[in-house]
Amino acid sequence: MYKRNERLNLIRKRVDQYGQVAVKDLAIFLQVTPETVRKDLETLENDKLITRTHGGAIQYNHINKEKSYANKWQKQSQVKERIAKKAALQIQSGEIIVIDGGTTTGRIPHYLNDITQTTIVTNSLKIADELNRAIEEQRIQAEVIMLAGKTNTEQDVVRGHMTNELLQRFKFDKAFISCGSFDTSDCYEFDLEEAHASHIMIQQSQLSYLLADSSKRDAHASYRIDGFSEIDYMISDYAKPQNMEYFNQKHWLQI
Repeated sequence: MYKRNERLNLIRKRVDQYGQVAVKDLAIFLQVTPETVRKDLETLENDKLITRTHGGAIQYNHINKEKSYANKWQKQSQVKERIAKKAALQIQSGEIIVIDGGTTTGRIPHYLNDITQTTIVTNSLKIADELNRAIEEQRIQAEVIMLAGKTNTEQDVVRGHMTNELLQRFKFDKAFISCGSFDTSDCYEFDLEEAHASHIMIQQSQLSYLLADSSKRDAHASYRIDGFSEIDYMISDYAKPQNMEYFNQKHWLQI
């Protein structure tokens, strides 16, 4: 039986040797459970020694790592403002809303006006702060619920088991979700735990809105949030392709 540090070194060597490894193969090689392997891979990824993929890991790829929130905030900023403004118009008084921590969803509070008796739940420290400012400025009357969890300081969000457990206690009227990338059938995130949180938001909502600008089309985020068959509306500057069968024109809100 290998000790933890021995396992981590062996995993790194196999990734360097083969370029990629699978959880099930590592579990057999190391004589441990797949869950133990996943925890080891998480440790190595946090140390920027590998990049996790679905079912395994590859050599560390800094290009595939998510840019900091501040850097992402500047990218496509005018388009993101227009998408957020369109999203804000979908929020009505009396609703229970959840908003994830993206740089497009993060702009929604700027465009909220004249809504009352609304509950807004978020895992974003920045969004919670902006919502409180909107309340102080008397633009909205709302209750803001900041979810608990472990912080991702680069993205100003909380995530993890506690965050997901709390999300599952809610039933939302609407969810507003961002993503790292999308293709013709699915949307993805750079961080596994944030992808899982967004997935739960969608599942716990009566209606879900994906906010994504055209730069996200076929980008390189690794972790699947959900399929478009699970999402009700897309808000984007990207024109709906003919082969995206999950959305009719009514549910594709192009800005």
